[in-house]
Amino acid sequence: MTKVVITGTIPAVNRHSNALDKIEDIQITGRWILSGSRNKITDAETGKTYSDPELITNQADVFIITEGGSFCNRLAVTALRKARHVYLYPSVFRAFNDNYFLIKLAREANVILKCGETGQTGISGIMDAITDTDEINLIELQHYTKISSLNLPVAVPDVLLGDIEIISKLIRARSTSIKAKGLCMISSDPELISARIDFDNGCTVNYSCNSVAPQNEHTISIVLKNRILKYNLLSGEFTRWNIQYNANIKESPIFIENIQVNQSDNLLTGLSAFFNLIRSGTTFLSMHDNGFEPVMLTDRILEKVMKTLVYCA
Repeated sequence: MTKVVITGTIPAVNRHSNALDKIEDIQITGRWILSGSRNKITDAETGKTYSDPELITNQADVFIITEGGSFCNRLAVTALRKARHVYLYPSVFRAFNDNYFLIKLAREANVILKCGETGQTGISGIMDAITDTDEINLIELQHYTKISSLNLPVAVPDVLLGDIEIISKLIRARSTSIKAKGLCMISSDPELISARIDFDNGCTVNYSCNSVAPQNEHTISIVLKNRILKYNLLSGEFTRWNIQYNANIKESPIFIENIQVNQSDNLLTGLSAFFNLIRSGTTFLSMHDNGFEPVMLTDRILEKVMKTLVYCA
């Protein structure tokens, strides 16, 4: 039985508890609620408060850290140094100046360190439709968010990270070139981003993000060798354009096929994969497998954006 501690806000802890209840051989030994100041935690069962992560790292074999903050950052470091497996989220990982520090600790302790996804979008259905990701030549992803009085504006870096997670799932290759620029229209943070990313396998990604758009749109188009896939991530509509190269066919060489795709629970899928790695005795994970590649690629894009940022009064 694997002992697990969950740390974060009340909604995050409850959500992860519900997911873990569906995984066999898991015992939740602690549910720790992060304080408003984020420098201490409270036991959800007893109400006891702790500010020293050393006092709780012996309570479990695995620590699931869902939020950033002073305490959670120290907890991640302490748990890894005590050879505990750690599952954390980008908000924790990005808080460290040296992004490779936690990875180094995990390798030294010979334990699993994995970065969870933002959970914004699931693409398991479209992954099933792509039989061979090596066939992907071009990806175009557009993410537009309608501005409203209740949404002014959307946090573009978080939206960007969620979209880069999608791209990283589809393209398991290293980026060789990034061209990106941004525009500020309302706040000091970019509300519009456009980027072109080239990868060493020959694939190119054209990305557009707009948090002050007139209407919502979240679509991805994927160009493969003999077909084009288009997926509406808001409606779930999935269209495949099959391109026939048979010269004997007299009909139109292109026909459209509408496909129904079923999405799985992102959180449960991610946590199950993490515990399967632990059970299998796996320790070393590549940058793609440990989930940190999207975070680092997002940061690189944002660096380019901030250097070319244009302010619009």
